[in-house]
Parts: sequence; structure tokens; C-alpha cells
Amino acid sequence: MWLTETRSQIDGGLGAWINFDPPQPIVPLERTVEASERVSITGEVVRALDKDAFRASLADLKRQKPEAISVSLLNSFSNDVHKKAIRDILIEEFGPEVEIVTSCDVLPEIQEYERTVTVTANAIVKPVVKKYMTGLSKLLSDDTDTIRILKSNGGLTSSDLAGELPVNILFSGPAGGTIGVSSVISHNTPFTNFITLDMGGTSTDCSIIPGADPAVRRETVVGGLTVRAPSIDVRTVAAGGGSIAHYNELTNSLRVGPESAGATPGPAAYGKGGKSATVTDANLTLGYLPTSLLGGTFKLDASAAADAVDAIAKQMGLSITDTAEGILNLANESMMGAIRNVSVEQGYDPRDFALVCFGGAGPLHANAVGKLLGSWPVIIPPSPGVLCAQGDVGTKMSHEQACTYIRMFSDVSASELKAEFHELETSCEKIVREALAGAGARLDVSYQLDMRYKGQALTLTVAMGREDLTDDTNAILETLRAKFAVVHEQQFSFSLPNIELEIMRLRVKITDASPEIKIKSVPEAETSSPPDSAIMSRSKIVCDGQAVEATFWDREMITKKGYRIEGPAVITEMDSNTLILPGYYGEIDSIGNILIRPTGATEHKKEFAASAEEARAIVADKPLIPGLVASALASIRQEMDKMVLRCAM
Repeated sequence: MWLTETRSQIDGGLGAWINFDPPQPIVPLERTVEASERVSITGEVVRALDKDAFRASLADLKRQKPEAISVSLLNSFSNDVHKKAIRDILIEEFGPEVEIVTSCDVLPEIQEYERTVTVTANAIVKPVVKKYMTGLSKLLSDDTDTIRILKSNGGLTSSDLAGELPVNILFSGPAGGTIGVSSVISHNTPFTNFITLDMGGTSTDCSIIPGADPAVRRETVVGGLTVRAPSIDVRTVAAGGGSIAHYNELTNSLRVGPESAGATPGPAAYGKGGKSATVTDANLTLGYLPTSLLGGTFKLDASAAADAVDAIAKQMGLSITDTAEGILNLANESMMGAIRNVSVEQGYDPRDFALVCFGGAGPLHANAVGKLLGSWPVIIPPSPGVLCAQGDVGTKMSHEQACTYIRMFSDVSASELKAEFHELETSCEKIVREALAGAGARLDVSYQLDMRYKGQALTLTVAMGREDLTDDTNAILETLRAKFAVVHEQQFSFSLPNIELEIMRLRVKITDASPEIKIKSVPEAETSSPPDSAIMSRSKIVCDGQAVEATFWDREMITKKGYRIEGPAVITEMDSNTLILPGYYGEIDSIGNILIRPTGATEHKKEFAASAEEARAIVADKPLIPGLVASALASIRQEMDKMVLRCAM
């Protein structure tokens, strides 16, 4: 039943299959029961369910006292008659306290492996999540009867639906920040394409927003487990403020992460007993952080941070500032690689995107990562540490349903297609209106089709509007062919206009169409120069090995449209600090974002080892070079893997 090999897409490089270790079955075989039945892919009953034999086979499973049971039959998506019979038997045998989860209720689609893993993952977490949602509803019953839960795809769902289909909320955490960028930044700025970088204490999440909506994957990967549930396409790397730097004496190289100092003891700078050098300690050592955070309530221990970095510097025979810059360079390179992978995989050039950085640590690294990517402007939203929460507030209730619909274009009729979509829409709308508790709520409806060229291995999703669903079959098919060609060209850099197309799935998504939250504009400045009263201090920071004087600004006092801050500078606020490097400037826009750009019209990149002095400096930094080269090569290899896969498909 474990068919990952047959999909011909093994994680890793081109030779990863040599060392491929198949995943362990999500359910041990001793907890698996077979049912004697068969339904054909077209829905005919080939072999009737042997109910007596099935009841007898449950004896051992009953002794194991399961909390939940998942049911996945080979072709139940085409005819669920046996699923219903098995569900009834399980309820009789195990009672109502055991959760019975069927694949038809969770994922009524073709591909039995993905369907089985998805429904089983849902069954595993359902008892816990459902109990939590019930408790949460009771706890908040005096305050509200409406609770919304964020899903992995960035939409909201009700607490009841979250309890029934927890597989849809497995990766909801990183989705909030991306939705925050989509709802707050994209709707209130002139830019159309965004890359997001959410850097916290232990990791950094990267995603891409080509247009108004984030890129969504049809699968979610959690802890090595892949389930067929939509999620915002987020890539995570172990590079956060608490990521620990290590020196390997054997290889004479520096490494940053994946280990993290966490909250306790945290970075040495926190003064809680931490001794390991972290990214935060490197930032403080270079002067990029003020002496206190959170509005002055949290004091940083600059001496402890310097001692932690110095301990590694002595091992490598480098200066403390070179070591600190090396730590940050490794972290930045790691983030840059994740961003390039999430963009290149979908056929996008990161230089065509604005880079939005948030999270507590993101704004400190924003300018440097933008420099590596060539993505301008770099945007720092107001209160970047809580943008995820703003995204949660701005997102809408939504629900989607899909069905398998395998048809070659030559066999498609407009009437049948419209009927299938209508059935999905009716069912989906009923669920959304019940969750919104209002029959008159305004709703947006979107239609999607998973399509492919005849004989192609994977599908691409094509979106349709209601206006595209006409009674003219030829008009519908021409519209779909044109839309598919655009998507295929974007993903694979070519299209084949004369190849037969095949539809695999239909999907309807209904979203609450209530008005968007309006963002209040900031006042307009009379001049581009902020007042001197906004300056908190001036102090030396280190950039590219040189000590320069930086101005520290109070963000609240410079939040007027048109103010321009020249680097080097640090802009401080309650939940974050933004570093502007020498040769760059930050400008405040109409909603208070900081837009960082190169000072010149174009950025002039430094030539590599242009002089003997520079060459000697590179040799002297030898312990820092292997880590940077290894990180860059790993990123290049991943890009090559993605490109080869795209070409092969």
C-alpha cells in the first residue's frame, strides 16, 4: 500500500533514490483490517461486501481499543455504497465514542495512497483536536458563539469543521503571516508580486504571492508526512534569532543551526545563562540592536553576547566582528536559498518581486537578504512582529470541496460540467452559510479544474469564473485550453497547443465576501527629512568589516508618508528593529511601511577578489568560507533539481 516510490518523485537530489528510505506505514499492519469487497473505478460493484467476514475480522482490533478508525476503500470515491455499510458496522461494533473517519468524507478523490494517508492522518489527530475545539467553545461561550480557526490554505473555518477535518489546519501557523501580507500589503500598495520572509526565534518561513493571492500547494508536508490537503506554499529553514553557531574543528568550518537556544536559556544576550553564540548575539555584537527591547523593558547583555561570539572567534583564529558577520552571512544565505527555491520551483524570478520581511527578527536581516536576491523594494510593515495576527484578523471564512472527474476534452460536455460544478457548489455553500449563521451573507464562488496533457504525470490547477461556465462546450474548452497554456508556460516554460488535454478533478471554493478591512493612511510629511527629535541615539556598527556610525530612529516618530532614512541606520519599535545598510535608504509609504531600496539607480556588485589584499582577506576568513560555499551549493543543487523536474514533466 505504500506507493511513494511509484510516484517517481523522491525528495532530495537526482540520485536520492539510491539512499531512499521509504516512510513507515502511518498505521502498523497489526492495526489494519481488510474488507472483502470491490468497486470498479467507474462505480460498478464488482464484488459485494462480505459483512459477516468483516465483522469477524474486527475482533483483534476491538481488543486494541482504538480511539479512531479510518476507512479507505480502493474506488470508494466513485461509489460509496460499501463505505456506508462499513461505517454502520463500525459504529455498531465500537460505539459512538470511537471516531469513524472515511476517505469519502475527507478526500473523495482518485489516488488511493494519498487518500489513505490523508484520511488516516485526519483520524489520528481528530480525537485530540475535536476535544480541544469543544473545550475552547465552552471556555468562550460567555464571550462569543462565533469562533474561527485558521486553515493551512489561509482561509478560516468554524471550530466544528476544524474538529471534523483537522487535516486542514495542520500547517496553519505559518499561513497567518502570508495572509497578512496578502490582505494588508498587497491591497494597499502599488506592488503586485511579493516574497514573504517571516523570521522568528527558531526558524524562518518563506512564501510567494504572485498577484493578490498566495501560492497554494495541494499537499501539506508535516514532519515528513505528506497529506492531500491544501496549504500555502511555505518553505521553512532553521535560521532564526536563536539559531546556534557551531565551529567544527575537524572540517575547520562554521555552521549556523539547526539547533536553537529557544526561549530558555535563549541567546547569551538575554542574560538567562545562555553561553552559545546565536544569530541574535551576532546582531548585538555588531551593534545592530539597541541595548534594550520591548520599549526599554527588556535589557540586553551586550557583554555576554560578545563573550559568546568571541569564544567561537578564538577557536577559528578570527576577530570577533568577522565571526559575527560570518554567522549572519550564513543565516542570510540559508534564507536566500529557501526563497529562491520557493520561487524558482514555480517558474518565477525573485528579482521580479518585492520582499516583505516581518517577524521579530526579519527586519534586521531584510536589507541583506534583499541584496542577495536583488528583490526591491524590501518592505517592512508596521508592527512586523504581529503581522501574523493581523493576517488572522483580515482573512475570510472559506470552504472548498472537490470531486474526481476524469474526462478527455473530446468527451466533455458543457451541461455535464456545469451539473458537476453545481452539485459541488450547492454542498459547499450550505456548509459555509451554516458556519456564517446567515442565509443572506454575500459569498464569492470560484471554480478550479486539475488538468494535464494526455499522458502527463502531474496536474496543474486552472481557475475559472462563473462567467466562463457557458452553455457552449467549445467556448468552455477553448477558455480552459488558453488558461492551461498560460499556467503550463509559467511552470515549465513551454506549452503544447495541439496535445489532447485531460481533466482529472473539479473543485469549488466559496469565500465570505464581506468587505475588506480598511487600513488607515498615515499623515503626509512636509519634508523628506525626519525631525531630529525622532533620533534615539547614534553609535558605531560594523558593516562589511568597517565600523560606521549609524543613527537609531524611533519608528513611531518617523511614521509619516515621504520621510526618508539614509543608511546606515536602525529603526526601532516595540516588537522589532529594522537595519538599513550603508548605500541604501528607507522611505515611509502611505500606510506606514518602510520601503528599502539601493541609493543608486542600480546596485553595483563588488568584484570578487579584485586585488591581492582582498584575496588575502578571503584566505584569512577560511573557516567562514566552507559554510557559505556549502550553503550556496546546496541551494544551487536544489534549484537544479527543480529545473530538471520541471523540464522532465
